[in-house]
Parts: sequence; C-alpha cells; structure tokens
Amino acid sequence: MMMMKKKMMISQLHKVCTFTSSSHSHHFTLAHFEQFVRDRCRSGNLEIEEAKDLFDNAIQMRPLPSIYPFNQLLGVLNRLYQYSTVITMFKSMDSVRIRPDLITFGTLINCFYQMGKLDFGFSVVGYIFKSGFEPNIVIFNTLLKGLFKEKRVKDAIKLFYKITEIGYACNVVTYLTMVDGLCKTGNVDQAIKLLNDMEKEIASLTY
Repeated sequence: MMMMKKKMMISQLHKVCTFTSSSHSHHFTLAHFEQFVRDRCRSGNLEIEEAKDLFDNAIQMRPLPSIYPFNQLLGVLNRLYQYSTVITMFKSMDSVRIRPDLITFGTLINCFYQMGKLDFGFSVVGYIFKSGFEPNIVIFNTLLKGLFKEKRVKDAIKLFYKITEIGYACNVVTYLTMVDGLCKTGNVDQAIKLLNDMEKEIASLTY
C-alpha cells in the first residue's frame, strides 16, 4: 500500500513538471506544482530526500515558481535539522535570482542560530535591509536567543533596548527569551526589573 502511494505521488510530480509550449500550460503546471508541494509539506511525513528532490525540481522550472514552495521546503528541512542544506539551498535560490521574503530570511537566520554561527545571522539582517525589507520581531527574537546561547549577555541586553528604542513592539516571546536568558546567566536582578517593566507595559495597554 505504501509503495503504491509513493508511486502515485511520483507520477503526479512527473505530470506537474512536464511543460508544453503554451503559457496557459505553464500557469497550470506551476499552480499544480505549488499545490503539490504545499500538500506534501503539510502532510507531516515529507522526508529529507523527497524535500530535496522537490526543491531541485522547483529551481529548474521555467518560469520559476513563486517564493512560497521554496519557503515551505526550507521550513520543513529546518524542522528536520538540515541547517547546512537550507543554507546551500538559499545560495542556489540567490544564484537564479529568486527573491526571498521575510519568511525565507527568518528560516536562514534560525539555521545560523542553531549552528552557533549567529554573526552570519546578523549579516542576513543587513541583507534584509538591502533587499528593501525590515526585520520583524520574530527575527529579533531568534537573534536574542542566539546571543544568550553564545553567552553574549551584554549584546543581548543592548539589542533588546535598541529594538524597543526604535519602536518595535516586543511580544511575550521577546520578554520570556530575555527573562530566561538573564536568569540562566545569573542576572536575576535584571530579569526581575524586566518583568516589572513588562507588567507596567501590560497595565498601560489595559487602561
């Protein structure tokens, strides 16, 4: 039964990747390929090799698919701890001028954080601005986690106050990351102060 399902999926993928000369067919096959990738990524049983094969198919298509199937595949591989594979794939996307979005950048930064290469993550932030985007609080939360993971407490505190100073609205994850990081590095007094600040902010929003 499992073998039959696998054969059917490969057959579907083959149909999706077969192009004809008409622009209508291009649109049709791209739409079906993107749907196929979305369904496989949501299935919960997409394995590493299949994800790589789907990525290889996607990057060879002309016209290229949208950024969404690429983000979905990178996201799955990120969750499967394939961090260096994600970084290699990002480089391949860049080489064929696939325009990343904030989700792509967020996944890439998470990979550098998990690999203990956070300085590369900060380089990606520069790339985000260069690409005409602005980092969101999710990206900053990842950077804060990475700084604490690398025991760079002063840098984490500096970044936290910098992002609040320039107008980012910190969320619960931001505060919990800070409090957890400060407590684990022996900075309990600063963690308590931060909790008090958070309570004041919540109170001011309530009234």
